[in-house]
Amino acid sequence: MGRLARAFASAIALIHDKRASSVQVGFVSVGTSCEERFDDSSTTRVENAIVFWHGMGDVGDASGTLAVMDAAVKTLGSETTCARSLRFGASARADRMSGYTGDVDAQVDAACDAMRADDAIGRARSVHAVGFSQGGQFMRAVVQRCGREIGVRTLVTLGGQHMGVDAVPGCGDPERASMACQAMNDAASYASASAWARRTVVQAQYFRDTSTHARYNRYLATNEFLPRINNEGQANENARNREALTALERFVMFMFEEDDMVSPKESSWFGSRVVAGANRTKIIPYYENESIYAALGLDALDRDNRIEMRLIPGAQHMQFTVDWFVSEIVKKYWL
Repeated sequence: MGRLARAFASAIALIHDKRASSVQVGFVSVGTSCEERFDDSSTTRVENAIVFWHGMGDVGDASGTLAVMDAAVKTLGSETTCARSLRFGASARADRMSGYTGDVDAQVDAACDAMRADDAIGRARSVHAVGFSQGGQFMRAVVQRCGREIGVRTLVTLGGQHMGVDAVPGCGDPERASMACQAMNDAASYASASAWARRTVVQAQYFRDTSTHARYNRYLATNEFLPRINNEGQANENARNREALTALERFVMFMFEEDDMVSPKESSWFGSRVVAGANRTKIIPYYENESIYAALGLDALDRDNRIEMRLIPGAQHMQFTVDWFVSEIVKKYWL
């Protein structure tokens, strides 16, 4: 089992001594702070504001994220660009733990509040949202909740889990799963339906078990995050989600070809397994998924060629370079 699998197992066992009534969110910037360059008294025009949501086990000011932010700012123009990375909590430890424990719905609300209150984001001509790994579906939730109000034009997700996961990291191959993996996946499935886990364990809030009709129906009935942001099932349909997502000028989803952390890896493209399907390796692409395609507005994005599925060949989960990010994202979608 890999590091992320052990981290997932540890997260299941974590209990907050005190559960905060609100989520503390701040921003990390690069270079001269966005506050100094783009405060209320500044006359500098903000052409681009870029906001990042980091992945599990990472922090907002991780060196890799800062390097990407710095390169994006320099490419787009440091005088007119502000890059922000969401940071949850008052310390790096709190930020890292926010990727394992907490109420994701509350985190999304807090991120929206922080972005609404930010001067640079509010004045930007173009706002671009980026989500790394699980930050992909979380940032999409932000776009659907407050993206139109903030003016988000593009959403880019890398290795996201838009249709959730059905296995703990490293245990996603249905044809080679060991007994230990099967036991862990079963435990994760049942735990994700508990009242405590679905409000406290982050990964439980996007665990989607489709192995049987009973387990899938349990997911729809008990999961309070993923079905709601996906408009999955009649009880979870929300016109606001569709309206906000279809307001995007561009929605780009990257999948890592050799990703063995996300199961199924095609979840990065809204792909999912057949509910109660005998062939557990068969993946339904988003455009054949009747439960979400029209309900979420993916059909409208498709018609206008505003949604893209991009593959990162030969790459494992979140394996990319700063130069690649600049050439394949910054220059293609933001310049």
